[in-house]
Formats: sequence, structure tokens, C-alpha cells
Amino acid sequence: MINLVKNLSVYNRRTKSSVIRELLKLTNQPGIISLAGGLPAPDLFPVETMREVVNSVLDKYSAAALQYGATEGTPELKAELVKLLKETEGLDLKPENILITTASQQGLDLIGKTFIDASDPILVELPSYIGGLQAFKSYGAEMIGVKCDDDGLLLENLELKLQKLLEEEEHYKFIYVVPDFQNPSGVTMSQKRREQLIKMSEKYDVLIIEDSPYRQIRFEGKAPDMLYKLDKSSNVISVFTFSKIFVPGLRLGFMIGHEEIIKKLSKMKQSLDLCTSPFNQLIAAEFLKGGYLPSHIEKINASYKSKKDAMLNALQEYMPKVEGISWTKPEGGLFLWLRLPEHIDTEVLFYEAIKKQVAFVIGSAFYCDKTGNNTMRLNFSYPSEEQIDEGIKRLALVVKKFL
Repeated sequence: MINLVKNLSVYNRRTKSSVIRELLKLTNQPGIISLAGGLPAPDLFPVETMREVVNSVLDKYSAAALQYGATEGTPELKAELVKLLKETEGLDLKPENILITTASQQGLDLIGKTFIDASDPILVELPSYIGGLQAFKSYGAEMIGVKCDDDGLLLENLELKLQKLLEEEEHYKFIYVVPDFQNPSGVTMSQKRREQLIKMSEKYDVLIIEDSPYRQIRFEGKAPDMLYKLDKSSNVISVFTFSKIFVPGLRLGFMIGHEEIIKKLSKMKQSLDLCTSPFNQLIAAEFLKGGYLPSHIEKINASYKSKKDAMLNALQEYMPKVEGISWTKPEGGLFLWLRLPEHIDTEVLFYEAIKKQVAFVIGSAFYCDKTGNNTMRLNFSYPSEEQIDEGIKRLALVVKKFL
């Protein structure tokens, strides 16, 4: 056999397996309660409505649904998205501002493919979504971490790093943020910080990538404005997915941005898959057109709120009451973030937790600077409330052992 390693591309050599995916292989053992994945609850999938919608698509659009489509996306879905974003976010968009993607992960990959040259600095949150870190790392980005608190990015820390890059004449490309119910921490960037971040993007002439998979999964509080809405300089690209608010199996997402940016991203997409599945796009368009999305999101939010409350209650009841242990209290999304005393390494703790038949995701996987060893991400959307209670009880026993 040929020397495979010698023949691999730089892109392939830079791309590492997801730590989460590797650890999740251990969670498939019988009896393990997984608080690790980021999966929607399958019992909430709108199966019967989907059956009707699919039949409707085949009746009305069979030729278009089963044929190749435009790289930019089907007109039917883009038209529905223009209406949806006007109604829900107050955005005035044209179809030319939208690119349909094969889920949001493709959107992140397209951003890397379009903007990043090897060694380009980009700024990311500490912690940050691992899928974004993977996508950008594969194109050779040098990721610079920015500290966060429970209101999102610490803008003083961000400005220090932007100013340093500017003085060193480094060709920094963008700031990547998940501002709503962040994966992994569950925190939401405050309105004030969003406004300040937009001003900073103008001052330093830097793009902002607004990754927004969870924004509609809000069950408490008032939503701050989208960064895209606050932006007046076309400095924001927003990335969305249908995976968390509809069904992940369709693998559908979309991006919004200035027309010229969307053209550049679309050109890159042509070399990836020619087009996102027209069949799946028309299913989503028909679902939106039928008015099914609001009631479906309402159902999701009611379920996830109850599960989130169950997890918070279990943490309060079972976790040791010692200094250094704390957790976030998200108003939406799928995750919360548990911090342990600094001497505890959650990667070591993970294997002990597996012995107790409970799983989580180690926090260091979300840090570009390899810190966060005393943190972990917990998911409440997928397990039942009974599993959440029992899982946190088991996890607390492991934490007590490490203390």
C-alpha cells in the first residue's frame, strides 16, 4: 500500500477527529445515561406533519424536488425565510441575502474556505463551539481566545487582542461568536455587549460571524437583538440551522449576509456539493408555508424548559456545596455549563463517570488554548427528566470522590 500519510493533503492533516465524537463512542454502552450529546429529543419530531408535507411536496413539486437545484437554494424556501426573518427578527432581506446550506456546519466550513488563509488570526470565545473550531483549524487559522463571563464576550479583553493584532500588522479575519444560548456554556450575550461589539467591528474593520442555532429555543426572558440587525456596515454574517428547531435529519441550514458576501460563499459551495437537496428544501418550505413552525417551536420550548429545570433542581440537590462548584442557568438552548474546582481534571473524571454509567462532554474540548480542564458541558434536551435526575445524582457522587 502507498504511504498514505505522505500523500495526504495539508487540509486533511490539519483536520482532527472531534473529541466529542470520540468520547461519545464510550457512551453507547448499555445502561449509560448520556448528558453528553447535543441531540434534539426524538419524541418531539413532527412525524405525522412531515408525512403530510412530504406527500404534498411530491404532489406539487415532484420534478423540482427530485432534480438538481440552484447552488444558492430553491426560490420557495428562500421566499419563506425572507418572511420568517421579517416576522421574527424584523430583518428586511432579499433572496440574494440568503444562501441555503447542507446544515450550519457546511456554513462554517464555507466561511473558513472563503476567508481563511493559513496562519490568519481569528478571534473566538473561550469556550467556543467545537464544530466551528474544527472547521477553521482545518484551513490553518490561528485561533485567539477571548475571555467570557455569563454575559458573553469580555469586550475589554477582545479589544486588547484586536489592538495587539493591529499593531503587529496581523491580517486578522473575523470574530466568531455564538451569542444566544452558547454551545457549550448556555450563556447569552447581553444587549449592551452586542451593541458594543458592533461598534468594535466597525472600529477595527473586522467581520463578525454570528452562529445562531438555538436563538428560537428561548423559554424565559427577552431576546436581545440579533447582531445582524444591529449591524449597519454589512460586517455580520449569520449562520442558522433547522436541526434544532425542526429536524436534524434534513441537514438543512442557511446563511444571511451582504449580497456580495453571499456570492463569494456560493461560489465556494459549488465545489462542495453543487446544491443542497432540493427535496429537503421544499419539505422545509412547505412546513414553513403551512404555518407549522411556531407551534412546533412552542412544543420544543415547553419540553426543554421542563428538562432544564429538572437539571438545575438535581444539581442543587446532589452537587457538593463547596467553593469552586457552579453552573450556568440558561434561559434557553440545549446546554448548561458546570465548573469544578481548578484542581479537578474533567477528562480524568470522565472515565470514572463512565464507570458510574453517566456521561458528559469535557470542557477543554471547547477551548482553543487547551484550558478549561475543570469544566464540562451537560445536555438536557435529549435525556428524559428521570434520566437527568439519576444522571446528575451519579455524576455528583463522582465529583465528591474527586474532591
